[in-house]
Amino acid sequence: MMANDIKTTLTDRMAGFESFSIALDESTDLSDTAQLAIFIRGVDKEFTVTEELLALQPLKGTTTGEDIFNEVQKVFTSFGLPWSKLVGVCTDGVPSMVGLRKGFIGILNEKATELNVQKDDLIVLHCIIHQQNLCSKSIRLQNVMNVVVKPSILFDPEGLTIVSSRRFWMKYQPNMTT
Repeated sequence: MMANDIKTTLTDRMAGFESFSIALDESTDLSDTAQLAIFIRGVDKEFTVTEELLALQPLKGTTTGEDIFNEVQKVFTSFGLPWSKLVGVCTDGVPSMVGLRKGFIGILNEKATELNVQKDDLIVLHCIIHQQNLCSKSIRLQNVMNVVVKPSILFDPEGLTIVSSRRFWMKYQPNMTT
């Protein structure tokens, strides 16, 4: 089966990782089921970087830090990933991910010795794309559109059509090709 071939290929490639990091994101699908996306980026001894979607795990019931930790642990076990090679974790910054006691990061720090994770060297990041998405919902893009549209109206009060735009640019840039 193709899925087994992909898993085998990925498992073989990950076995050569000198170190790796993961990115975790939890969201809800259309059927109202929480899904945990686990991405991995690893580097081997030749400095070849591999970046893949490692797993998409459904979270049934709750989505606590412990639930997330247990799913990540299952995936690590399934792929034979040693916790000792984990050097970085990127999350969306929600409490279930970064909570100091009950979040994924808190639980990971608590179990670091048992899992052989170098917690003092572990880099924990919050993905900025989530913050940008929130900002985009509160910013009025009309201001940006005004900056773009006003100059075009100066050139053509009826609106800058493709034909009139070409004519305008050909007048000032006769060597321009369109």
